[in-house]
Amino acid sequence: MTLTPSGFSKVSYSENVSVRRGNIMKRIAGTVLGLLFAQVCCVPGVDVEQSPPALSLQEGANSTLQCNFSTYPQNVNWYLKNPGGRLIHLVYVPSGTKQFGRLTATTVPTERRSSLHISSSQTTDSGTYFCAVQHSAPQAPAASTQTLRGLSPSSSHSHTVRPPQGICSA
Repeated sequence: MTLTPSGFSKVSYSENVSVRRGNIMKRIAGTVLGLLFAQVCCVPGVDVEQSPPALSLQEGANSTLQCNFSTYPQNVNWYLKNPGGRLIHLVYVPSGTKQFGRLTATTVPTERRSSLHISSSQTTDSGTYFCAVQHSAPQAPAASTQTLRGLSPSSSHSHTVRPPQGICSA
C-alpha cells in the first residue's frame, strides 16, 4: 500500500506507457527534490528542523513527526519519498488541521510549528518525510527531512524513525 493524497490513484494504460510514466515521474521527482535542495541551501535566515531524533515503534502504534521553523510560514507542505523513490505530496496545511486517512497534519503559524501524526503505523509508511516551509518574503522555501524506516512485513513488525540533521545549517 502506498500513501497517496486523497483522490489520487495509480493508473496503468499499458506496460510501455506505465514504464514511460514511471521514468517521467522519477525524473520529475528528482528534479523537484534537486530544486528543493538547491533552493533550501541558498536561502539564508530560514531554518527548518524536524524531530524526534530517533523513534522506534511497533506496528499499529501512533507516531508524530514535528517540524519547527524560524519564520512565520505562508505555506507548509508535507511530502513522503517512499523507499522506491516515489515523491508523494501528502498535504498542504498553511494553518489549522487536516485529516486524511490515518494521517493528521496540523500547522500553528504563530508558534512556527507543524506536525504530522500517523495513526496505526504500518511498514508501508516507510520513507523520508519532508516538511517544506515557504514564508511570505519572496524567497525559496526551506525544508527538512525525517526518515521512517520499516522492516519487511515478515520480520518483527517494528519501524524506526531517523531524521537527519536539517538539510542546511545556519
